[in-house]
Amino acid sequence: MNIKWNLSKFKPLIIIILVFILAFSLRIQSAYLPGVSGEVKSNFQDQNGLPYFSEMDSYYNYRMTYDYLDHNYLGDTLLNGSPWDLHSYYPSGRPAAYPPLIVYITAFIYELINSFVNAPLNEVAIWLAPFIASLSVIPAYLFVRRLTNEYGGIAAGILVGTVPAYFTHTFAGFFDTDMFNMLFPILIVGFFIASITEKDIKTRSVYVSLSAVFLLVYSMAWEGWWYIFYLLVGTAVVYLLISNYMFEMETIKSFNYYFDKVKYIMHQPALFSLIVFVILSITLLSVYFGLPGLIETLTRSAGNSQLHTSIQITSYPNVYISVDELKIPTITEILGKLGGIIPFIFGILSIPWLIWKLKPEKDKKTENIPKKKNKNRRNAREKIKINEKSTEKKNTVNPHLIKNKKNYLLYAILFTIWLLIMGFALTQGSRFIEQFSIPIILGAGAFVGLMTPYFAKNIPNKRYCTIAALILIALVAYAPLSSSYTFSSSIYPNVDDSMYNSLTWIKDNTPQNTVITSWWDFGHFFTAVADRPVTFDGGSQNTPRAYWVGKALLTNNENLSAGILRMLTSSGDKGYLTLENYTGNTSKSVEILDKILPVDKPAAQDILTKDYKLTSDQALNVLKYTHPTKPSPHVLFLNNMYLLSKSYWWSYFGNWNFQNNTGKGYSYSAEQAASHEVNGTTVISAQNGIVAQINGSKVVAGFQYEQNNQIHVLEPHKLIVVQNGNVSMNKIVSNSSSFSIILVKENDINLAVMLNKELEDSMFTRLYLTNGAALSKFKLLHKEGKIIDPYGVMIWAVSFNK
Repeated sequence: MNIKWNLSKFKPLIIIILVFILAFSLRIQSAYLPGVSGEVKSNFQDQNGLPYFSEMDSYYNYRMTYDYLDHNYLGDTLLNGSPWDLHSYYPSGRPAAYPPLIVYITAFIYELINSFVNAPLNEVAIWLAPFIASLSVIPAYLFVRRLTNEYGGIAAGILVGTVPAYFTHTFAGFFDTDMFNMLFPILIVGFFIASITEKDIKTRSVYVSLSAVFLLVYSMAWEGWWYIFYLLVGTAVVYLLISNYMFEMETIKSFNYYFDKVKYIMHQPALFSLIVFVILSITLLSVYFGLPGLIETLTRSAGNSQLHTSIQITSYPNVYISVDELKIPTITEILGKLGGIIPFIFGILSIPWLIWKLKPEKDKKTENIPKKKNKNRRNAREKIKINEKSTEKKNTVNPHLIKNKKNYLLYAILFTIWLLIMGFALTQGSRFIEQFSIPIILGAGAFVGLMTPYFAKNIPNKRYCTIAALILIALVAYAPLSSSYTFSSSIYPNVDDSMYNSLTWIKDNTPQNTVITSWWDFGHFFTAVADRPVTFDGGSQNTPRAYWVGKALLTNNENLSAGILRMLTSSGDKGYLTLENYTGNTSKSVEILDKILPVDKPAAQDILTKDYKLTSDQALNVLKYTHPTKPSPHVLFLNNMYLLSKSYWWSYFGNWNFQNNTGKGYSYSAEQAASHEVNGTTVISAQNGIVAQINGSKVVAGFQYEQNNQIHVLEPHKLIVVQNGNVSMNKIVSNSSSFSIILVKENDINLAVMLNKELEDSMFTRLYLTNGAALSKFKLLHKEGKIIDPYGVMIWAVSFNK
């Protein structure tokens, strides 16, 4: 008896612990790289056996935390009293104005742990996200359990812990602010809703205060925190109006019955919670942001209309169009990240189900009225109608029933507004699927909880009723669980030893002010590991530098490429901005820079003054930025992993047409090729369709495809063969072809590359695929390759001397 009583008493705690363990254990398995075979696993781990981070923003958070531990503020220095990051956007840098909660929590835990044992910072970072994300199952369980029952709470807890939109951003090795994006919204909303439904004024005050405090904490974690503020204010206002005037629930009582305004507010739960929440939230947030900063944040538009335009307010291209998470998601993508169609349907159906629960119901006393006399039945019906109109004035209807109806209405309004807000947010990018998933999965849990009483009514056997409820939970949770398990079992870092070691080489062998240029995606990784500034990164990608770096990689003019890199790494934006200030035209400025960057300073000055009529002072003012006397030391970081796969975008932006504001992108398709000997001829084939035959100095290659059960081979525009770093063939094969082929043999590795012919002479092709053949301004400093980049990571120095 005692065991059963104890189990019953501690059942919520036991459920919370079990669901937490489920969510946490699924997340941490990625730290052990189960999807990587043992013989190559070490290539994805550092010297301590810890996996590299799986996402590049993690390295930015890591570097900010390291800075904070080192000198008690984010970034590298203080500029006018504000933290400033000199690594991110060299040479000017950019503000280190970043939601600091992830840094504060990580630094605190790191110092706490290291007061007992020695643990590296990245180890703390690896485990933090799985732990904090798994904590979100607790408020989810309690939130839905409060509305429905244990079954609804369990379903909500499992869904919050495993929904792919959240899970894929909070596993071990993903160290980013997403870890807070489920926990705090549910805490804020949960405490606010609990305050409205709570009768005791002291408990209600505690709940609404906690809601405001957690909103403050959340504002330190994510810049989009403000939507929760509007959600709760909107929910409370709509609830007060609908409940009072449509359903006559008297949630706004007449002021005539009160002589004290304070008592009037205190005796109206929803109004009290709304007023206290707004006042306390604004007070706390004003202390943190300052009142002007808070007003600016709250008045900011929920969507950024620039995200989906091809150009910005300037003529330079908008790089955001290349960022996947800023693209409008498809229905298939949304359903996939929600864990399938069942959680989505259950989440949507929770709203009409809650509304249906508002239908008039008879009190049990009225149901027992004798049916023998028509007069009695008629009187009973009249009595019920009166009770429905004055439910709290007379005690003929169960007060608990009225309370439930208020709760059902409140949750229905909450879920409706929440879904509408986040549904609109989805039109601004797929990154909001994570936030959209919160009302969906909470609603799905509520739907499960609301269904189980009907099992009890229709299934006499209590055990069978429990089994039916568990089957319903399994039905809604199976797909998210399965998806999360599969993901965690297969994910691995997208960097390996070749990249990490190359960056440590830069750190150990180059001056402290050496600038790293590459495409922006891995910029945070470069700054964190090499401790060197970068031209641009994931926090500064949407700038004109995307055009200039793309052009430096795309152009076939070595002098122009070197000139662009000299300008960017020495003076940043000043060269093209100064020139544009004189011309007043971006297109004209780009035309001029194309002519002066490849030549020396005297020739460039002649072009500016004679061809474009700039004054001597104006020309010299431009040239001190485009042709600096002492250019910064600089390296160009090239690798197969992402520059080949990202070629469409860097060529798209680098090929930007400023006359009609359009770009055109080109692509590479690179695969390791298999080779075998047939009668003295080496036959090469790759999965991208490239086939080749090598017989001594005779090489033929093409693109093979099947049509009408016949094999066809298309000839390339140009065929380039590289053997152990040397170009052994570079010839035109077919002038009518739109693609070219490059065959690379590096020791025992065969690489078959098909590319648009527009890329065949690009600087990236010449540097990375043909090892800088016939180039004079670029010198290979370091090269190595492993699992992800078997062909190699290359670090090039750029010489600016003629």
